[in-house]
Formats: sequence, structure tokens, C-alpha cells
Amino acid sequence: LLSTLQRPAHNKTAGHSPNVVQAWLAALCACSPAPRLPAATLRSLAARHNAWHLAMPLLQQSLALAPTEPAWYDALASLHSALGDRDGHAAVWKQRALHAETRRALALEQYGAWQAAQDAYAECMSRWQAGEMTLVNTPQPELALWEEGIVRSAKALNQWELLSEYAKAWPGSQPALLMECAWKSADWERLRDLFRRCDMRSQAALKMLQTYAAIHDGKLAEAEGRCNEGIQIALAQWCSLPPVSLSSHTHLLQMFQQFQELQESAQMLLELNTAQRNNQVPDLNSILVTWRERLPNVWEELPAWNDLVSWRNHMFSHINNVLGRLAGSENPALATKGYRELLWTVVRFAHVARRQNLPQACVSIIAKVQTVTAGVAGEQLHDAFSKLREQARSCLQMPQYLKQGLQALLQADVQFMATPQRAELFATKGELLLALADASGGLSAGDEEAVSQAFATAVSLHAEMPRGWLLWALFYDRAYRTLLAGNGGSAMQVDAAAPPPTSGGAASPGGTAPAMAERALTCYLLSLQLSATKGANVMPRVLSLLDALPGETAAR
Repeated sequence: LLSTLQRPAHNKTAGHSPNVVQAWLAALCACSPAPRLPAATLRSLAARHNAWHLAMPLLQQSLALAPTEPAWYDALASLHSALGDRDGHAAVWKQRALHAETRRALALEQYGAWQAAQDAYAECMSRWQAGEMTLVNTPQPELALWEEGIVRSAKALNQWELLSEYAKAWPGSQPALLMECAWKSADWERLRDLFRRCDMRSQAALKMLQTYAAIHDGKLAEAEGRCNEGIQIALAQWCSLPPVSLSSHTHLLQMFQQFQELQESAQMLLELNTAQRNNQVPDLNSILVTWRERLPNVWEELPAWNDLVSWRNHMFSHINNVLGRLAGSENPALATKGYRELLWTVVRFAHVARRQNLPQACVSIIAKVQTVTAGVAGEQLHDAFSKLREQARSCLQMPQYLKQGLQALLQADVQFMATPQRAELFATKGELLLALADASGGLSAGDEEAVSQAFATAVSLHAEMPRGWLLWALFYDRAYRTLLAGNGGSAMQVDAAAPPPTSGGAASPGGTAPAMAERALTCYLLSLQLSATKGANVMPRVLSLLDALPGETAAR
């Protein structure tokens, strides 16, 4: 039976469905009891002949009969990982793992808590290296899982410097990771040396790395050949996957986009070479606009974004070098075109990192782009505001970086920014001041004045900013709740009420509970008036404040 299933002739029909191997495995699944085939054989047949749905039940049946044999766990985990089924991979390992710490780290990874998962894996590894009795008997596969978990977490957190150091420390065991780190750090000599020394199986990812190196060296004919070979390998891999839409196809879709951009990069190099020979300005607008519009989804993980952004940054740097020579001193805007595209792309990358609750990654991304654009005037970089905004908002998510975020806003040159942009920065400044005061132990009278002044300046600069009014409303609502708690729960204990804030200036944060409630209500209503979508979730609070205020004040 084994010799029949492993005949080389079956490889001719591997891309067809159904095929001979699928028919044999379907017949074996119908047997009761099903015959036990070697785990490695089933794993190989599943991947090569698109028999995932048949090999997995056979492996699960064998695992139920022999739950102590590691080969079944290895095969199942490998198949789930190849399909991109993170939950299935974690389920297999939770059943197999010897330690509760491993199951905890896997659960954190499933929930996307990458920093906590990395810390959990690193803690397990440190305790094992220290010889702790509870972990000293950890089997080798579980140790390898910890190591792989640290690498996965580092990729998800965009910690490529850490990965590069790790790969250099173990060059023989991680050649693929070392190649990936080499091209992202523009270490092309090391990458070419790895191509010569490492004998790796032909894969689409390897062909992509070879295409990167060929384009960098200007060998466009070789780059085209490598790119076409990689596309063919990726298409064959696509045909070997299940036909239904699963996460298994996501990585290949991302790879196809990278191959497409490599072809466009070669086209841009041809345009740039022709422009240098003729001393003319190249027309790259169509490709650059396409690159802006063709980005990964916001919810896709950072490694997919990093692969795309890293290569684009290489191309933008080359474009800027060429345009800088062609433009001279007569056209400074043309000389910074590459920097503008680089800044826009990296700021978008940082925004995605922040939206995915990875503020540390966002701050590190912004820090890198600051070193690249340090010598360019702010008025020539139209996305400088977006960079500053992402940096400040990321600091809001990390209490230890609040002072750095506030310092960045205070040192920023806002003269070249539009009025709505300056207003948004003042609103963010108010948020940072408020968070910094809370981290220091509570709001003082001076802190309240500074926060209120920042929000007032924001809405005075741009009165049609719903976010500014909403933040100011939340600040006054917070003061109202504090006074209400101090008054024993009665909002009407003091009848005096201060006039509501206006867009012309700041109102003093001091006052009575009814005054704070009225100001909060006014700001809430202005926010709702400007944007019903953003303010809809505060409507219940508006009704509650209307009910709490005196009838005369509420009517006004």
C-alpha cells in the first residue's frame, strides 16, 4: 500500500482533483478500523496531492489510538501550520504541551497579544536555561515551539533588529531568517553570500529574495527570470491548497502582490535609466499612485506590511537619489519626491501598527523615518503632520512615553501646517496632559487649567472639529462626576451655573457640579451636531445630563 501511494507517477496528477492519491485516501477513510499509515507519509501526501481533508482525519484517528506517540502531533501541527490555521495549530499543542506556561503563551498568541506572548515564551526559555526544576524536563519539540513563538512574536511586533541579531548568532539553523533580515537591512553582500553558501529547496520566497538582489544590482533580465520562476512556484502551491477560501491563501495573495510590485520596480528602473541618459524627468506618477492605492488591509498583520514597505523604501531611496541629480537647485520639490512617498507609506504603516494596539512598533517605525527625513524641510514634507499625530497618539497608549509624546508636540514646527491640523495637535496635547496628570497621581488645579486651555485652543482654531468638542465634553463630564461624588451624589447641591464654553476661548475648569454638567452637555451637543456618527454613542449620556440639570438650565 505504501509503495502504491508513493509512486512517482502520481506526481503527474498532483494538480488535479480528484486524483489517484485522493481516491486511495478516501477509500482508507471509509475502512473501519482505518489502517495506520506513517505520519510522515500522510503529511507528505496531504501537501503534495491536495489531500488535506483526507489525511487529517486519518492522523486524528491514529492520534486517538496512540496519544503518547509524538509523530502524530508533529504531523497534525505541521499541516495546520501549512494551512495558516493558527487556532488548529494551537489546539494540537495545547493537547500535547507538557507545561501550563506553554498553553498560556499559545492562548496569548491566539488573542493577538503579541508582546505578552513574546514575554511568556521568553520567560519559559529563561527559566529552562536557569535549570528550574519544573521546566528542566521539557522535551525538545516544546523547546522548539518556544523558540518559534519568540520569532513569530518578534515578526508581529516588527522587531527586525532583534531577529537579525538572533539569526546572526545561529546562522546555520536559521538561513531563511538570516536572508530575510539581510535584505530588509539592505545588506546585499551578506544576502548574495548566503545564496552561494546555503543549499535551500527552491521556494517562491527564495525566488523573491533573488529577485530583490537582482533588481538592486540592476540585472533586470535576471530579475525577470527569477520573478517568473517564483510566480510559477507560487501558482503550483496555490493549486495544492484546499479550494475553499481559508487563511492558507492569504500568504500567497500577499506574495503575488509583492511579485507584481517587483515587476513594476523593474519598469521604474528602466524609466530612471532612460531619464538619466536623456537628462529628462521620468514619469513615475502612474506607478506611485497605484502603490498608494494598493496597500494591504488594515487588519492584516505587520509582517505583510513590513515586507511591502521595506521594498518600497528601497525603491523610494533610489528614486530620490536619481531625481536629486536631475532636479538640481531649480526644482527642490522634485528632489524630495522620493522622501514624500517614503514618508507617506511609512506613516501609513505606523498608523496600522497603532490601530492594531502595537504602539511600541508604531513609535519605532516613526523613529526610523525621522532619521531618513532629518535633513528635509518640514514644508516640503506634506505628511509631517500625520507622522507627528501618529507618534503622539501612540504615546497615549504607553504611560511610560507620555512625556516624550508631549515633548514632540511642543518642539514641532506647526507654522507650515493647516489650521485644522494645528487644532488636532492641540486636542492631542490636551489628551496627553490629562493622561500625564493621571499617571502622576491626579489632576491639580494647574493641570486642569492647562488641559482646558488646550481643548479650548483646539476648538477656537477649528470650531468644526467634532473630536475636539467631544474631548472637551469628556473632560467637563469627568469634572462633573468628581464634583458629584464630593457633593454626596447630589448635582443640585449648589445652584450656581457658569455660562457654557464657546468657540472663542477657554472657560475656567473650576466651578460647581451643575456648571460642569452644563458645559459637558453643550460640548456633547456641538459634537453631535457636527458628526452624528462619531457622537451617537454619547447620546445616552446627553439624556442623562439633561435629566440631571435643573429644568431652567436644561431648557436653555
